[in-house]
Amino acid sequence: MTRPQPHATGATDSGSRLVRSLPVALPALVTLVTVLIGHERRALWRDEYATWWAASLDNHQLQLLLSKVDAVFAPFYVFTRAWVALFGDGLTSLRLPSALAMAAAAGLIGALGRRLFSPGTGLVAGLLFALLPSVSRYGAEARPYALALACTVAGALLLLRALDQPGSWRRWVPYALAVTAIGWSHLVALTVLAAYAVLVVSLAGARSAAARNWLLATAAGGLPVAPLLWLGKRQTGQIGWIGDRGEESIREFLTSIFGSMWVGLAVVALAVLSVRLGEPRRRFLLAWALLPPAAVLALTPVINMMLSRYLLFTVPAWVLLAACTLRQLSARAAALVPAAGARPPRALAGDGPAWAVSLAALALLALVGLPGQVEARTLPGGNQADLRTAAEIMKPRLLPGDAIAYGGDAYGGPRTFRRGMTFELRDVPGAPKDVFVAVRGQDRGSFEAVECDDPAACAAGVTRLWLVTSAPDRDLFAHMPVARAELLRDEFTTVFAQRTQGVAVALLVREQPTQP
Repeated sequence: MTRPQPHATGATDSGSRLVRSLPVALPALVTLVTVLIGHERRALWRDEYATWWAASLDNHQLQLLLSKVDAVFAPFYVFTRAWVALFGDGLTSLRLPSALAMAAAAGLIGALGRRLFSPGTGLVAGLLFALLPSVSRYGAEARPYALALACTVAGALLLLRALDQPGSWRRWVPYALAVTAIGWSHLVALTVLAAYAVLVVSLAGARSAAARNWLLATAAGGLPVAPLLWLGKRQTGQIGWIGDRGEESIREFLTSIFGSMWVGLAVVALAVLSVRLGEPRRRFLLAWALLPPAAVLALTPVINMMLSRYLLFTVPAWVLLAACTLRQLSARAAALVPAAGARPPRALAGDGPAWAVSLAALALLALVGLPGQVEARTLPGGNQADLRTAAEIMKPRLLPGDAIAYGGDAYGGPRTFRRGMTFELRDVPGAPKDVFVAVRGQDRGSFEAVECDDPAACAAGVTRLWLVTSAPDRDLFAHMPVARAELLRDEFTTVFAQRTQGVAVALLVREQPTQP
């Protein structure tokens, strides 16, 4: 046997490293670029304003808030506070952690596909994930859903690594930390543990030492999450609105977690074609896709958490299964090319024709999802009021001493408008005073302020007042306390009004202010 030359060995090693790194690096890069392109066109929405507002609190105020609401988001808010302290509270800065998490998730999906099936499958899965409109949508949102998604994929990889040497506790420690990270990012994501259990039983058996070690590591990882579970149970009333929405249809669910109904249908159809219940790898992915929604549905009589974005972490399972089918179909389609008498170009030798088919399929799915990509970048999330444009309407017209008030009952009403406009006007020198606030929300551990009982006294001395409201144009003073509405109608004149999506901005002027 001829000894290989050093340069030949180096070339082989280099090619091997490229094959292993490409399914991780390329999807991560494509996802990061895709998410960040045009993300600033979409204004923050209600929940993102809540993230900024919580991150702007001092230690005492944040502790007071979490003792009453949003305790389950405590790790996320603490992280965001630290992030804002380092990088500022601009729109891009607030959203960058989610963008990085989505990019990491894409790379981890590529690594998981490579581990479970092949480098090619991992690459296709990572790229398929990158082109989903929902990845752009939630990758550019200052909420924890992208972090939860990334943590579940990391947990799956670390579990597989631990199962390689189930007797080594050093392999189980990273997995246990991943369980903690999953729970800290979003409690609903802990339902992925059911899929992890399927993987352990499928590969090692229910009575094996690996299964016992998995239970111990999962329990250890869950201990730091237990306080959030206990506090969250006491605060379940804050998500009572989910039940008031009515049940989501399958169409709404697919549109939300994939960002496009047609892309969602295509991915699910491809995934179903890949299902092989007798194969542990695919059985695990199917469990990942289906068991978390089933668990959430089963818990609905106790607590309704059936909100599609809470289940975004199931998307990796769908794209991995779909990638398996895409690779198989691509190989079969490519095999028809020589049979038809055509010779593939030299550049497409070997797996070249199959890759051409795979990339063409991905390009087609990207084209189908283009409207969803545009929507993810142009509309305020959740069809909310466009408070950024409302602030832009006000800024060139503001004068020192101006006041501001809020009204309406849609899109979150005064509570949402107050924190949203505070964010949008945070850098404006001499921003208008919130004139009808008696106790700030920051000082009472709430997202909602206490408004004064005597509007005439609160508005004494105010000559110019900006009204930001969701009320209809025909009655800008609808859906506000009667005494306040009467004051504004009787003593102020509307000299300017303009409406943008979901919100009206009006300037009210009083010529002779009353004395208290």
